[in-house]
Formats: sequence, structure tokens, C-alpha cells
Amino acid sequence: MAANVPNTLTALEPDYRRAFEQADFRGYFMWTRKLTRQLGGSLYHACHREALKKILEENELGLRSKWSLKLPQHGTWTAPGTWVGLNYFHDGNYYGPFLLEFPLRVLDGRHFMVLRRQGTDRNRYFFVQYEARIPIYSFGKKVWRNVNPTAYFQKADGDTLAMKPGAIYDIVVTQPISLSHVSIASADHPRCISGTCNGMGRVQSTKQLRKIALGQFYQWLSQDEEYGNLLKRFRCLEGMTIDLLPPDDFD
Repeated sequence: MAANVPNTLTALEPDYRRAFEQADFRGYFMWTRKLTRQLGGSLYHACHREALKKILEENELGLRSKWSLKLPQHGTWTAPGTWVGLNYFHDGNYYGPFLLEFPLRVLDGRHFMVLRRQGTDRNRYFFVQYEARIPIYSFGKKVWRNVNPTAYFQKADGDTLAMKPGAIYDIVVTQPISLSHVSIASADHPRCISGTCNGMGRVQSTKQLRKIALGQFYQWLSQDEEYGNLLKRFRCLEGMTIDLLPPDDFD
């Protein structure tokens, strides 16, 4: 009886944690500029303070998590990746108090496989980046099945697309994303799925993010050649501070 317990626990895991299987698989596609234009919107990733500091230090959203596949003949295979998504959660984000927002075009040219899971209350679509061009799963008699990704969205005005009502769109990237065009904001974090913290309100997350942003500002300023020349000219500036926000914002 004890040998069956792990399988029971696996079946009870939420959709986003369970290893992907043959039954989830739908096909492969390449993310194109046209798809980006049709969808509009953004790509989101939430994280905590230490993770954000590392992301800023590396100047990219690296591979900071894992994803898994159950292979037909070789069992479960786990690989590095980073979970991002198309959904913006207006009632708060359970994955972290800081929200990175990227333009959708950062996905242009990347190849994905589509996996779908249907729950009792919503559909979940998973687009997992896969660049090997070697088939993992077949679909019926098709060893390599190309799909049109627009089938997983609904038509909106004209040529535009929209996410299906109530659906969750999770994307796993297996290559880093540059921070060149990122926007970082604080978020309400009422509950922490990972258990990293006890949750955090937007006021507290905003204070933390401002401190991180000021740290970045001073770091960039100290590396600026013109700032160095200014200090050489006006020695009295050494040791002075610059107030960018009212002092009570940091109480």
C-alpha cells in the first residue's frame, strides 16, 4: 500500500506543478511577430526581493526554476526554465510582490510546444519553449504536429486576438530574457504560493521596490563618467545625499 502513496500525491498536485504528459500535448509552433501584433498585451513574471536583486545584477531574467516532462519510455525528465505568463491578476499576485512586465515581442522567434489541461473551473494553456526540433510526443499518427497558436485564443476586433475568458496562459522560457525593455512595479501579494514570505500589501512592496530602485540609481550614478568628473571638480559633493522621495516614504 505504501508504494501507491507517491502516485496519489502526484495526482493531487495543482496543474502548474505536475509534470507534463502525453495526454496534455497538442503540438508545436513558432512565436511570430504577427502573433505578437495580434495579441498585444504583455508578458509577466512575479518574484521576491532577493530574486529581483539577482535579476537586476545579471541584467536578465534567467532560468530560475524548473519544469518536467513524463517521457513515454524514460520516465520523468526535469530541466531548468522560468515561468512567465500572459495573465495580469488584478486581485493580487500570489507569486511575489514585484512584477516584471515585458513587451510580448521578447518571445518573437522562439519555438514552443503547446500543452493543455482542463480543470473543473478553468482551462490552462502551457506554452513551453522547445528549440531542439526533435519530437518528444506524437499526436495520433503525426510524429511532428505543427499547430496554429491562434486556435488557443479567441477572435477580437478585426485581426486581433484575446485570451479566452477565465483561461490561464502559462509560458515556460528556456532561454533568458533581457531586461532592456522591462518595466518593474510593486504588486499586492496577499498570499505566497511558494512560502517564501507571509504575504505583503502593496504599500509595503512599494517601499521595498523604491529602496531597490534607489540602490540601482546610486550604482549607475557611481559608474557614470560625468558624475566622476563632477566630483573631481566639486569636492564638496563627496558624502552628500540626494533626496528623490519624501523622507516619510521610507518610515
